Amino acid sequence: MARRPASDDDDGGLDSLLDTMTNVVGILVLVLIVTQMSVADVVTRITSESTIDEEKIAELEQQLLAKKKEAYELNRILVDPLNIDAAAQREELRKSKELLARRKKNATESQKKMNEFAIKLESDREQAEKNAAEIANTKQQREELQTLISKSLERKAELEALLDKTPKRQAAPDVQVSIPNPRPAPPGAKEAPFICSGDQLFPANVELFRKRAQVNAKAIIQRAGMDRNPTTGIDPKLFTPLYEQLKDRDDFFDVEYYVQSDTWPRIRLIPREGRGATQAMLKTPRSKFRREVLSQMDITKYFGRFYVLPDSFDVYVEARSLFSDQGVLAGWEPQDADWNYTTSIGGGIRLGPPPPPPKNPPDPNAPKPKPASVID
Repeated sequence: MARRPASDDDDGGLDSLLDTMTNVVGILVLVLIVTQMSVADVVTRITSESTIDEEKIAELEQQLLAKKKEAYELNRILVDPLNIDAAAQREELRKSKELLARRKKNATESQKKMNEFAIKLESDREQAEKNAAEIANTKQQREELQTLISKSLERKAELEALLDKTPKRQAAPDVQVSIPNPRPAPPGAKEAPFICSGDQLFPANVELFRKRAQVNAKAIIQRAGMDRNPTTGIDPKLFTPLYEQLKDRDDFFDVEYYVQSDTWPRIRLIPREGRGATQAMLKTPRSKFRREVLSQMDITKYFGRFYVLPDSFDVYVEARSLFSDQGVLAGWEPQDADWNYTTSIGGGIRLGPPPPPPKNPPDPNAPKPKPASVID
């Protein structure tokens, strides 16, 4: 086989070396490019991770502190049983109990104060609402009062103007008043009652009404045979409805029958409207009252007893003056506006069983009570 020339072998070796070097350089360039890219990445990442976050550092510090506290508590709990001081543990437990009790007591007191404060707050709120309502009401009343005062001042001005135009009148004559001299009635004198009501004078013939009531009551008892059993007496349930349906009257009064306490039959005198004597009648010498009542009154056996209601003081003064002129002894007793003359019917009529005899009989030598002062 023929051999190649030497010059051809030298050119081929250089080409191979050149190719190899070129490949190495290319690889090195590629490696450098990749390395530069990785280094830039790493630098960027490190730079971003190395940025200081103060909030995160603070959060980490808090977590570290909590972990340390937790570790401390665990160290306190996880104690070697051989190193436990029982006395110290008991003392610490006692202090812990005392501390817990104080905290519990403080919590209870705080809750109590909060409840009291809440109650007081609610009470103050209600009081504030009441005060607000009262203020509103007071304001309204003040406005109404102001309006009333204005009207009153206007009315006062009108009356003053009218008074200036009114001619002056002579004063009425003085009224002579005698000084009262309270004393008992003469021995044996009986009371003649007069009722002053509705500015009128009503003579009350009480004795006649009582006698009629006795007759009517005894008639009821006899017709029904109510007095046959002395032990049980008169039954009030049978007697009362029959008795209270009875009526009586005269020129001056209507008489009502009633039973008091299921025991005593009584009568009540109701003045008849417009039937009494007025002041004008009392002043007239020939009036019916002066002719038929006052002139027929025996002043040696009777004295006048006036029961005066609040609306009839003037007619009482007129009647009392007339009685004084006639020489009739009299006295008076003021009464309420709704007062009526009432009296028992007498005659020993009592309903129900008879009362037991008194344990201590009356002493015949005991001093008798002084008679009441009915004349003035």
